[in-house]
Amino acid sequence: MVNRLRLQVFVAVVGLFAIAVALAYFLLVITPTSEPAPGGTYVEGVVVEASRAVLINPLLSPADSLSQDVASLLYSGLTRSVPGTNSNEPGQVIVPDLAERWTASPDGANWEFFLRQDARWQDGTPVTARDVVFTINLLKSDEFPGGRDLTTLWKQVEVSRLGDYAVRFRLAQPWPAFLSYTGVGLLPAHKLEGKIKPANLATDSFNQAPVGNGPFMLAPGGLANDGVTLIANPLYHAKKPYLDKIWFRFYPSANAALSALQANQIDGVSEVTADEIKRLEVFRNVTEVNAPRARNTFLFLNLQRTALFGQKEVRQALSYAISKPQLIEKALLGQAEPSSSPILSSSWAYKRDIKAYDFDRARAEKLLDEAGWKVNREGIRERNGQPLIFQLLIDDTADKRAVAAQIAENLRSVQIVVKIDVATNLRDLDVALKAGSYDALLFTVLGALNDPDQYSNWHSSYAEPGENHFNLANWRLDRADRLLEAARTTTNQEERAKLYRQWQDIWAAELPSIPLYSSTYSYVVSNRVGGVQQNNLKVVNVASDRFKDIASRYIFTSTRFGS
Repeated sequence: MVNRLRLQVFVAVVGLFAIAVALAYFLLVITPTSEPAPGGTYVEGVVVEASRAVLINPLLSPADSLSQDVASLLYSGLTRSVPGTNSNEPGQVIVPDLAERWTASPDGANWEFFLRQDARWQDGTPVTARDVVFTINLLKSDEFPGGRDLTTLWKQVEVSRLGDYAVRFRLAQPWPAFLSYTGVGLLPAHKLEGKIKPANLATDSFNQAPVGNGPFMLAPGGLANDGVTLIANPLYHAKKPYLDKIWFRFYPSANAALSALQANQIDGVSEVTADEIKRLEVFRNVTEVNAPRARNTFLFLNLQRTALFGQKEVRQALSYAISKPQLIEKALLGQAEPSSSPILSSSWAYKRDIKAYDFDRARAEKLLDEAGWKVNREGIRERNGQPLIFQLLIDDTADKRAVAAQIAENLRSVQIVVKIDVATNLRDLDVALKAGSYDALLFTVLGALNDPDQYSNWHSSYAEPGENHFNLANWRLDRADRLLEAARTTTNQEERAKLYRQWQDIWAAELPSIPLYSSTYSYVVSNRVGGVQQNNLKVVNVASDRFKDIASRYIFTSTRFGS
């Protein structure tokens, strides 16, 4: 009996040993892998003024960062932009979204888009050509309450249906940059057509109860005093996101949002400034994501208002006298890159060897002396009795104040006096821009999305005061105009690049204004959030571009063994 019991114990021990050996072998040979799993809520801290209303409308949201963030997740356009994949695509490139394909006529004046037929609005209604025509006609209306630049652009385009799932765009003239604007989010015609006037678009209740076609939709009761909540759209036509929910949680200040991040109450902060980045150095388990913004800040010189900037040598001296690296380091705490051209360095049309006017105080003083601007008894440059003193108009933001102060300090070192004039509200600034009522202007401009087109910013036709006064330097030069005209109507990209390089040579030689810097966009995400693709942001057109990787982000994982 005892021997039998001993045998049973021995067999059991051997069996357990065999299982342990097999398990050890399994763990050594079969590698477990973690994979993203569906579910979870991503919570992002957003600094929002208590009185600000959220307009969830893709046509109106560009004026408001939070509204644009939400609208970018709720709405899709015919196309979308993604990071380029080779050296010929240094920035963003256009790919299909609601349109599955498109064709363009040889001269680039006619475009036909063919919509995918599986796309649905979140209420199940198909997305059709009717939605495209309805949306574009809203943008073209004289009563459209959004940006005047959008209306000006789309008024030059005629849109028509070619069936339920095809549309044609007829352009007033060939315009290769047109494709960059086809990513505008569509609105549902079946909900709004015949029920809303363009003038009432900003006040309509639809903005608080939107029906979209993007990867997320507004949750029931999703607009609250403490934030905006989105849930995944089960009818989305492209890759479904892993996340179940996104909560934009409101905070009264950046300091409060960063404290919540540090306490693990939120998963990210939508934007951090240069001084806030310093605070992040003590944070653990967070990732800072940085990318250059697709915008250029200039010291615009009004060539028509004052004779001070009429000499090319004076404009060149101003540029030599401003230390861009010092300006970026002191005023912007390093969160920018020096700029030398109106065309961004991320563009395929950027001229790599453009004349840069690097900081050289002695060269600046020599140019001023040779141009007849001598130092008077008061220690100010003067020519024919006119002192070299000018007003610099800026908007009332901390970064512009800091940059303007640094510019004034740099120019004072070469005996030029800058008096800073602060526009205390955006309305006053807009009035001054339209009228051209400034000597000089510190201003940030956005280029054409994903395209180097510089027509509206530098062509003579936009130098007249009024609603379309976008040529803020009031620069007029026929040969430069002709190159811009040819470049924006040439469909071959290689030929366009040559034209833009020639134009940049002229621009840099004449230097109608001083390019200063392209700022950096930064945001932070907790390391508990997976799938954040830091390399996905080669360049940021708008802050909502940070959600280009939203379909890849996840909170939960599952473990799988074997291949």
